[in-house]
Amino acid sequence: MKKRTVQITVVIAIIIILALLFVLKRASTAAELSQPVLPATAQTAAPAAASQPEAESVQTAAAAEESLQPEEEAASQAYAEPEPLFVSQIDEEALRSSGQPVMIQFFSTTCVPCMSMMDDLRAFYSENYGSVRVVALNIGEYPEAAMSYPVSVIPTQLFFTSDGENYIPSQRIIASVGNFVQYTYRDTGELAYVVHQGVLTKSQMERIAADAGRSE
Repeated sequence: MKKRTVQITVVIAIIIILALLFVLKRASTAAELSQPVLPATAQTAAPAAASQPEAESVQTAAAAEESLQPEEEAASQAYAEPEPLFVSQIDEEALRSSGQPVMIQFFSTTCVPCMSMMDDLRAFYSENYGSVRVVALNIGEYPEAAMSYPVSVIPTQLFFTSDGENYIPSQRIIASVGNFVQYTYRDTGELAYVVHQGVLTKSQMERIAADAGRSE
């Protein structure tokens, strides 16, 4: 009887330990995929209003309201929400018209190589915000959002140039990075997308972005 009690106690302890490990893993993954905080240099702060002596200038209510309108517009632009790194869908038209080189990362939290490059992806996004548009789509969570793209392995990256065109890597990038694949439309033979398959380092992302932003 005592032996059976001990066995039951051991089984319960194992179940509790596994449950705790599962909760900790979920919390770790959630923290890793939270939207990164941009550095202060990547965000525009609204200028602080300087205090003015009361007798320095007298304005009518109408003139004061008129003079504040440009400041309100500037403040509205300054506090615009930054574009997120992690998205639930791909707005390709908006990305192509951003005027910046674009990188789309297709990944999954169950993919070890995908998660191994997450720190580099976050750093690349944060340090190049405003000059390179970077988004990441979790195809495990939003598979329907990736259905129209040639994602046969993960991680896969899709790039557009600053002109909104499909990015075709230069020979220098092909030689130094490799693993680029071109996809064409079956009926017309026209180029559909060029993707990179596999892990990229931050340095490689920066080289590709510079190449995608070059003037033709």
